[in-house]
Amino acid sequence: MNHSVIFTQQLADVVRKLREQGVRDDDPQLQNKFLNTFAMVLGGSVVQRAAQISIDLPNLDDNVQADIVKDNVLAISALYFTAQLEELKLFAVADKVAEQFEISAIPMSRGAGGEAIYRFMRDAVNRFTESERRGIYARAFGFAQGSVDEPMPNREFADLWIRFLSAVSVFNREQNAYIRQSLTAQQVFKNARDLAVNVSLHGYGIAHFAAVELQELVKSVLKMLSYPEVLSAYGVNDPWQLVERVSGLYLGGSVNSVRQRTLAQAGAAIIQWLAAKQHVLANPTAVGIDFTQETQLGSNVERWLAVTGTDDQSTERYAEPISVAQQPTIPNLSLAGVPDALQSILPRMNNGQLAGLGQIPNLATPSLGKA
Repeated sequence: MNHSVIFTQQLADVVRKLREQGVRDDDPQLQNKFLNTFAMVLGGSVVQRAAQISIDLPNLDDNVQADIVKDNVLAISALYFTAQLEELKLFAVADKVAEQFEISAIPMSRGAGGEAIYRFMRDAVNRFTESERRGIYARAFGFAQGSVDEPMPNREFADLWIRFLSAVSVFNREQNAYIRQSLTAQQVFKNARDLAVNVSLHGYGIAHFAAVELQELVKSVLKMLSYPEVLSAYGVNDPWQLVERVSGLYLGGSVNSVRQRTLAQAGAAIIQWLAAKQHVLANPTAVGIDFTQETQLGSNVERWLAVTGTDDQSTERYAEPISVAQQPTIPNLSLAGVPDALQSILPRMNNGQLAGLGQIPNLATPSLGKA
């Protein structure tokens, strides 16, 4: 049996060699040429001998769609949106309004606005606490503030985020410039993929449920703070003025509302773009994104960079991709591999780094992080 297999392979080599030589089946010298070629294949000139091995390497990027899970990325977009509104003190203001309503400190009687505040109070036991929400943000983005005790924050997000945004910005700006481009589309693609893999990894577990619940919480709070009787009780015209007034009077000062709303909307839209491109980004060798045509992505990137005061020098610095030594795509099932010393300091990392660009490490330019 083995002899027939070897002979078949040798016969195939002979036929392939004859085809390379352009020998036709009606060639009058076909027999002689066949015998000569057969002799060469059997053991003649090594230089002219046909290859005896067949190389057919597998494509390692087949079936890698699980590297980036679309639903995970979508969940993270909702959490990012909520995290920025958390920094705006939207939920803290809602709690303060409910508190003052409970002690009759604001002039409101029974009505649609009062009913909404009452339901908000009664449902408090079923909502995430502020500490629980901040723990979720820490796991998803590395955002941590105050006494949040999160042992494994997403420490890579900040760097991957600013690198992707910088790459998109620099790449788009250079398209119409008569200079040598510093970035290629593949480099921008790599930054996008690295970020997508990271947010997909941190979108497992509670992120799905928290995203849906917090999304509904945002909608219900905005609706509650939009009732005319609630607005008139504080002498304001819209919920964002109400947030500003209550924050300034009772919560230690107001936050730049325009800045935080822009971060929330632009940032969430950028992450949702990653989810929409999951089928392409999941294949690291794909060439399927023309970033010059992604105008909405470019617009959101520029809005985010502008509102955080990120200058051109910083975007150019962070635009180039880096080699990621480790890029897990599924959660680690234990903390056994983390040294005890590291476990003790992790909860203190990124303290007070919730807002916008403040999360980005090693950005020394004074203008960064200021709107």
